[in-house]
Amino acid sequence: MLKKNIIALLALSMLGSTAHAMEADYYYDGMKSANKKLGYSYASKISNNKLIFKPYVKNEISPFNAVGYVKNMNGWAGKGVEVMGTGFVVDDYTILTNAHVIDDEFGKKTGAKYLRFDLAREGKLYKHRFQIKDVIKIPYADIAVLHTKAKLTNYVKPLKLASEAQIYSLKYGQPLYSVGYPYHGDDYDYSRRYYNMAMFLRRTNNDTELTMKDKFRAGASGSPLVDSKYRVYGLRTYGYNLYNEKLTKYARVELTGAESLTGYTRQQVVKYLY
Repeated sequence: MLKKNIIALLALSMLGSTAHAMEADYYYDGMKSANKKLGYSYASKISNNKLIFKPYVKNEISPFNAVGYVKNMNGWAGKGVEVMGTGFVVDDYTILTNAHVIDDEFGKKTGAKYLRFDLAREGKLYKHRFQIKDVIKIPYADIAVLHTKAKLTNYVKPLKLASEAQIYSLKYGQPLYSVGYPYHGDDYDYSRRYYNMAMFLRRTNNDTELTMKDKFRAGASGSPLVDSKYRVYGLRTYGYNLYNEKLTKYARVELTGAESLTGYTRQQVVKYLY
């Protein structure tokens, strides 16, 4: 599959600095002209007012406690600078996130020693900080599998993957939900969880991505898209309105894309689960 340079979505979290988007070398089918045109048409028919983007209300028994903050100290901004994204627990030792969250400045996966996962982080507080044992990038997708040294399920119940049949049965306008660590107007703080309700629009032409209408912001890369039963359909990955500036027509209708957990991508992810 051919790749091309696009603007991907990872927030720089560094004291005294504003957040930035990063350049990444990933192929996103949803950014191809035909898919963008259809996505824009579908998104335009749903009011932005139907979307939800609000601070997450802490709930000790919520399945969203499986979501956490991925810290990368050797990311696109260079060694020693903290960059971040969102990830979530799917079994005893496994976290899923976007690959661009764990890339180094050369677009290669960084060493596990540079990564940490703060479970259910809220500000400076978190349930547990996990060291990462190894990192696997999924071919032809912006997805990474992280394995931890300690057992995640000693601290939280994992999110379960939706079946492929459930993912393929998504209908236009169907709501999906998420929690992540997005830009929310404060350039210095990506440590607060936000809750989103998004709307499914369509699958992209190559069937690897979910086109969504979603108030997706920088820092939420790698956050899960779940249904009302907390089954994971995909990973929120890219968009056009990362800092709520509404600079393009795609940004103004909140057009976004997510990696779908179907087909070859799913087979590869499942292969690395415990």
